Amino acid sequence: MAIRRYVLLTIPLVCLIIIFVSLIVYRPTENKESQSQKQKETPASTKKSQERTRNSDTIRQSVEELSMPSYDEKGKEILVLRGENTILLNDNVYKIIAPEIEVMDSTDTENGTQTILITSDKGEMNNVSREGYLSDNVVVHFDVDTKLNTDYLRYLPNKNQVYTDNPVTILGNGTKIIGEGCEIDLINKKMWIKKDVVMEMGGMKNDPFFMSDKSPKQESETFSEDTVPAEAEAADAKEAKEVKTEKTVIRSSGQLVFEKQVDAQILTFNDQVVMKIGATTVFSDKLIIYIDPATKQAKQSVAIGSVLASQEGKIAKGNMLTWDVNTQSATLEDDRQAEFVQEGMNLYAEKMIFYKNIGRIDVPSAGTLQVEPKKKGKTAGNAEESDVDVINIAWEGSMAYVSDAREATFEKDVAVRRENSILSCNHLKVKLSDHDDSIMSLKGLENVHIVKQKEGGLVSEAVGDQVVWNVKNKISILRGYPFVILKDGENRQIFSPKVVFYEGGHNMLCEGEGSLYEKADKLHSQSGTENEDLKVKWLKKMFYNAELRKASFYEGVEATRGGERLDSDQMDAYFDGNQKMTKLIAAGNVYFLSKNLDGNEGLGSFLTWDFIQNTALLTGKPKAELRKGGSRTFSEEVYFNMAKNQITWEGSPHWQVIDMKQSGN
Repeated sequence: MAIRRYVLLTIPLVCLIIIFVSLIVYRPTENKESQSQKQKETPASTKKSQERTRNSDTIRQSVEELSMPSYDEKGKEILVLRGENTILLNDNVYKIIAPEIEVMDSTDTENGTQTILITSDKGEMNNVSREGYLSDNVVVHFDVDTKLNTDYLRYLPNKNQVYTDNPVTILGNGTKIIGEGCEIDLINKKMWIKKDVVMEMGGMKNDPFFMSDKSPKQESETFSEDTVPAEAEAADAKEAKEVKTEKTVIRSSGQLVFEKQVDAQILTFNDQVVMKIGATTVFSDKLIIYIDPATKQAKQSVAIGSVLASQEGKIAKGNMLTWDVNTQSATLEDDRQAEFVQEGMNLYAEKMIFYKNIGRIDVPSAGTLQVEPKKKGKTAGNAEESDVDVINIAWEGSMAYVSDAREATFEKDVAVRRENSILSCNHLKVKLSDHDDSIMSLKGLENVHIVKQKEGGLVSEAVGDQVVWNVKNKISILRGYPFVILKDGENRQIFSPKVVFYEGGHNMLCEGEGSLYEKADKLHSQSGTENEDLKVKWLKKMFYNAELRKASFYEGVEATRGGERLDSDQMDAYFDGNQKMTKLIAAGNVYFLSKNLDGNEGLGSFLTWDFIQNTALLTGKPKAELRKGGSRTFSEEVYFNMAKNQITWEGSPHWQVIDMKQSGN
């Protein structure tokens, strides 16, 4: 992980800088007597010479091979100031040639006393104001591999501050930090590189904020859980050993702040921050890195303000992006709406969490997902778009996506919108293609409600308990327990345990025992009968052909309307352009009863019921049969005219007209 190596490099650097600065300027509290005593105790090896000139106001004292130690309150040596040549001027200013400061750090009790060495070509200190500086090739040696370089470093004791406006460079073990100016707050233990910061480091793992892309598995069109083959596990293990490392570069136009707290050491990059790791780039207004003082490793990093993260076609936008080392997760947040985009898929939510190692996205809040199918390749010189519409999925609960399974689940008040339909349900499971982010199948559960634009369809909405949409086969299957309810407003309702919708033609199949209810204003009729509502029941199935505008019913079919009843093995219903039913055609074991025609019954093999004229024609092989009471009449054709209250039959050898009102039969 990129952040971990970053930590190893930056945390000791921060600590050492703070120690170095504080010890450079450290002067233990001493009374005048103790100060005088220590001056007397200057090591004998130090060579001194007193020079007095005519101009006594210029040089007061010159010391060669200076060695001046400083001690803490316990008398322990904490700092030694050395110089090839030191001159004291009459204005209490020390000028030092080739100064060298060795700082002892006794905080590391396990490894013994550690030292920091500061060198430069020149140095100067005012003995009264205690202000001073180092100049010309200033180098702070933290250890063998880590050092800070600058040309000027100034100390202001009244502000407890050390600073420089000159360029600074920090080098160490594969890490390089450069910037303009440096400032250290000795009281609050803070350090700033003032502006134009660039940090470079190597050995970083790529892809810190997004899921790892795994090798595609064989496509599956089911929702069952697949077991991971042993070969896949072996491949993943090999991939883990061959993790690609990338150079990391962090830039900011503003300050880089080093801060030490009890539970964390903090690095903050400010203003126009850009972090680049291999193919990943993160833009933000601020970047904060938290380092665990115990492990010396980064535990968290946070990008804040106008966050834009990109990696090879993946883009994340939001107000905050948090990377957690322990969970290997990135959290993208925005009070309004965060956005994650990759080819063919746009995800919007206030909060989304990316788990890199397990390839998972969690959205614990409401959000929307837009999936746009890829365009097909050129056919006969013309580019054709996919026949699958853009799909928008919205939810109020949560969403989870698992990369290995290529499966996304959505919870609570889920709505799926396509160009001509809306699907709502409480739970939704979506299966994506292994080759891209196009949808392969969709499964909705609990309180399923589908609303469709008519455009030649028989129904406008459907209600059930489970729906499965198979993109490859271009069908949707809706199930209900005990049955699905299909509606066309309040005028038409269909009940069936299973309904199959076919894409592209509004065709529909109802499987199992079902029924259709048609209100009178959906029927063409001129009879004036008080109850003209139609009910059709069947035992096996019903199929609607949108092109023919025909609904076919199979096995044990029964149609009732007002005082009429029609039974047959099969029945076809025909509709006009406005989806009004115009007629029924029954075939096989036809039985027709008209209570409005004095209870006459007809039996035959074929009957056409015309709702426009409110008439019916019955035929038989070889003869149709008309029954009334104990009498029977046989003929090739029998006409039932409900509009005129007449029955007519034709065919050799019989022809007879019966006026039901006059006969009194």
